[in-house]
Amino acid sequence: MGRQFRPPTSPFDALSSYGYGVLASSMQTRLELHGLDPYEGVLHVGSARHPALVSDLIEPFRTLLVDPFNVWMIRTGRINAEAGFERRKGGVFLNAVTRRQWMGAWAVHMAEEVQLANDRCGPRWELLDALVRSYVRFVYDPASGLTVPQRR
Repeated sequence: MGRQFRPPTSPFDALSSYGYGVLASSMQTRLELHGLDPYEGVLHVGSARHPALVSDLIEPFRTLLVDPFNVWMIRTGRINAEAGFERRKGGVFLNAVTRRQWMGAWAVHMAEEVQLANDRCGPRWELLDALVRSYVRFVYDPASGLTVPQRR
């Protein structure tokens, strides 16, 4: 069985949904700071409730950042797959304690230095910023190409 979207039906689906939401919010802020309309997407179809460009640009970060982080949180026991969730309305959701634990660990994780393009090091947040800058360059000069972060 594949991943269930709404509502999430397992603790991992709940973690994924929560993480993707946090990632989307961070990306939307970056797009708006660069003067881009987050609702004008390329791959996804936008609506008044769906910022399509955000969905387009977070796609590589789901498997690069969020999914491995969630696996690490469970494997290291930082989140208890049984006690850290609420079951209601046919779904599984992070409880308040787990949300705080996740956000605290995520902030530390994203602030950690990683190798970036051009042999530079910087916080993981810089990966999002670099993709937005690459997208802006690509919009104005398609020949420049779009540099999408990948697992090394």
